[in-house]
Amino acid sequence: MTRPYRSPASRGSTTPGTTSGRPAAPPVEAARPSVHGLGPLLRVRGLRRLMAVRVLTAYGDGAFQGALASLVLFDPSSKSTPGEIAAAFTVLLLPYSIIGPFAGALLDRWSRRQVIFWANLFRVLVICILAALLAIGIPTSVLFGMALLVTGAGRFVGSGLSASLPHVIASDSLVGANSLTTTAGSVAGVVGGGYAIVLKALLGHGNGAAAAVTASVVLFYLGAALVAIRFAREALGPDETDEPPQPLLAVLEGFAAGFRQIIHRPTVGVSIAMVTLVRFCFGIATLVVLLLFRHRFTEHHGLLKAGAAGIGEVLGAAGFGLFLGAMLTAPMVAWLGRTRYVSSLLCFTAVVVVYTGLQFTQLSTLIATLMIAFAYQSSKICADTVVQADVDDAHIGRVFALYDTANNILYVGGFIVGVGLVPFDGMSKVAVILVGIVFVLTALAYGWTMTRYRRRGAGTAVARPDKN
Repeated sequence: MTRPYRSPASRGSTTPGTTSGRPAAPPVEAARPSVHGLGPLLRVRGLRRLMAVRVLTAYGDGAFQGALASLVLFDPSSKSTPGEIAAAFTVLLLPYSIIGPFAGALLDRWSRRQVIFWANLFRVLVICILAALLAIGIPTSVLFGMALLVTGAGRFVGSGLSASLPHVIASDSLVGANSLTTTAGSVAGVVGGGYAIVLKALLGHGNGAAAAVTASVVLFYLGAALVAIRFAREALGPDETDEPPQPLLAVLEGFAAGFRQIIHRPTVGVSIAMVTLVRFCFGIATLVVLLLFRHRFTEHHGLLKAGAAGIGEVLGAAGFGLFLGAMLTAPMVAWLGRTRYVSSLLCFTAVVVVYTGLQFTQLSTLIATLMIAFAYQSSKICADTVVQADVDDAHIGRVFALYDTANNILYVGGFIVGVGLVPFDGMSKVAVILVGIVFVLTALAYGWTMTRYRRRGAGTAVARPDKN
């Protein structure tokens, strides 16, 4: 599964397109079509297949998380305090984020198709065991332990899919391809979460219902594995590797190599920092919304529902925001340029979120949720494109793994900060205002630094007028 290793001494002496001093395979850029627009993108077979893997995987992830939320958040025996919710997300997200750099090193070492295939099969096995245990009743600690295995394996799948995209589409088509695949996956995740919550409500309480909902997730991960295996073994890269044959040394060098890529390509570092700060705001907002629908919004008002049904509507609003992000990002980037678009969007989001969020009604909460989801999706599409365009293929898996790790750490950080700001019922004006301030400061810092690097010509992505 490994590629030829370029030693540190030989890396500087070999020319691009060679590996360990030997001629590399002929360039394959011609085989990666340059297309624009939804229709032409969907006609690219490799992109369709990769998107199918992402959608099935994301749907499974959302369904699994929805099943956990039904078990933990809306269980009648749970008090669902800010601290309990933050602790649950910390247990689920923070430890497995540590896997990120390890996943990245292996993604730049092994066949990415194989990694995606076996990681999904591993999750199928774990979920089958978990469903059987849920049927007989298990402690919460065991539940979270099994969940860590599922989400940890997901780190390999998510980073692998992002690193694989430049292998099926030309570099000048990455903005549109990211808009399509990332948003399709995000919407699938939201729909999957809603599916699990609704199915659990229909089946009722009890071990059997929890086991049935969890077991159904197997279908989506198995489907993703079967679609992934249809790629040729080497189709998704890596084309070459600069890692040593020893796995442990490869993992350790992966930490340093990923950070070096980010430091040496400032546009990549700035873009990742921007997305993680938006994700931090997403964490605070998620905590507020969960508490509002758990403790304050307890009565239905026409079409606006309370409790778990209200969370389903929130997921629908978030899904619509993600969809808008997919539809509008590419044309807005083409019109305004990436830097101006992202900066303007984050400032506008700050105004909308503060105005609607401070009203603390079900409708205003849905509007704020939609806007935050839209801003996150658009900003992530833009950042993903910079990473894919500016990082060489031998390191892109490690960079995406570090990127995903930082994204999750800041998301958990939002929950942790929220514990000190958000009361039991979720009504925290301070938290809402803080989100608005972070959005504005992030917009200003991103706009200033990216403009500065563009003028200096630092980074290929910012040097291209059509991408800024």
